[in-house]
Amino acid sequence: MRQPDAVVGPHVHRNNQKMVPVSENAWRVAQDANMLGIRVELNGSQNRMREIDTGHEFANLCSCSYLGLNSHPDVLQGGIDALQRAGVTGLSMAEFRIRLGLMEELEQQLADLFGGPVLPAVTSSALTAAILPVLGSGHLTDSEPLVMVFDKFAHFSMAFVKPIVADETTVLTSPHNDMNFLEDVCRKYPRVAYVCDGVYSVGGVTNLEALLTLQEKYGLFLYIDDSHSLSTQGKNGEGYIRSRLRELNDRTLIIASIAKAFGSTGGIAMLGSRKHYDFLYRTGPMGWSQSLRTAAIGTSLGSIKVHRSPELARRQEQLKKNIALFDSHIQTAQRGDGLHIKVVEVGEQDKAVKLSRELYRRGFYCSAVFFPIVPVGRAGIRLMLRGDLSTEMVQSFIDNLKEVLATL
Repeated sequence: MRQPDAVVGPHVHRNNQKMVPVSENAWRVAQDANMLGIRVELNGSQNRMREIDTGHEFANLCSCSYLGLNSHPDVLQGGIDALQRAGVTGLSMAEFRIRLGLMEELEQQLADLFGGPVLPAVTSSALTAAILPVLGSGHLTDSEPLVMVFDKFAHFSMAFVKPIVADETTVLTSPHNDMNFLEDVCRKYPRVAYVCDGVYSVGGVTNLEALLTLQEKYGLFLYIDDSHSLSTQGKNGEGYIRSRLRELNDRTLIIASIAKAFGSTGGIAMLGSRKHYDFLYRTGPMGWSQSLRTAAIGTSLGSIKVHRSPELARRQEQLKKNIALFDSHIQTAQRGDGLHIKVVEVGEQDKAVKLSRELYRRGFYCSAVFFPIVPVGRAGIRLMLRGDLSTEMVQSFIDNLKEVLATL
């Protein structure tokens, strides 16, 4: 009897058959060490959490709330005020049909803060899912498809959409920050877009200066997710990329989460063109996804209040001090880059989990990272420095980290 043909995908842009078994093995190691699913309550702040099951207290160095604004009184009160003002948790419908006046107020304030049209959404991932396919098909430019070049280290939320984009146009993967590869593509094809992070989730930044040169020379479209730097840099907290651009042109688009340092929940797209806003507002997931809930609108308005106050600069400055202190003691690939994400490499995943576990026992939670988050053989711990961490706490963490590393 003829055997049925194997039912497998072409595995051009993803391969779960290969990735899942390897990554699941690594996650099991972390789970067996009781470093996943920790249930907590806050004992005054996120810098002093209490494990519900054991009473163990620890500081959280895994939070992406890089300025601690997720617990700021103005941010919390903003959510309460919005709920009381609107009297509803949300309209539960596509926003382009009917919207709360609060949302328009938020968009206007975000535009004033960041210097151009801003489109909010329930998540930055929803924005990515909505925008990348229509960017690839050419509907943000001249209606002719663009070759879409994804940086190898582009965040999973963007890489996840590759197969959908590949149904519209040619998709290529560039070696990380390889500007020669990218320029070769620009020479070969008349329309090219580059998809990357501004600040990468495992450390490092994109080569913005080179990208702007390629944009000027070839008309390269830049799609940059700068979620990990929003609020931490710039006079108004506009982030690593936006703070280095005088203005956004119609061939540059910045996506960012407002659930990290911004202290709220959701995502935003900073746009260089009002016509892009008018089109994307009703496109794909933006047309059928839920809008920001009322509380999220309120906490975002509360965060903007903090961004317009001296408090933002104070927390940014403390973050800079914490980064400099850490870099003066600990060698990492990110040393001296001025950024808050650090990866302390130890090699194998078992070692990484052991390091994470011992630091947790000493009162500091740092996540072990391993494949597919980082390449095989480069496992370690990833830590996020924050502007609401005291100098004393950072120094204590450094001292403990040195002691544990010496035992591995």
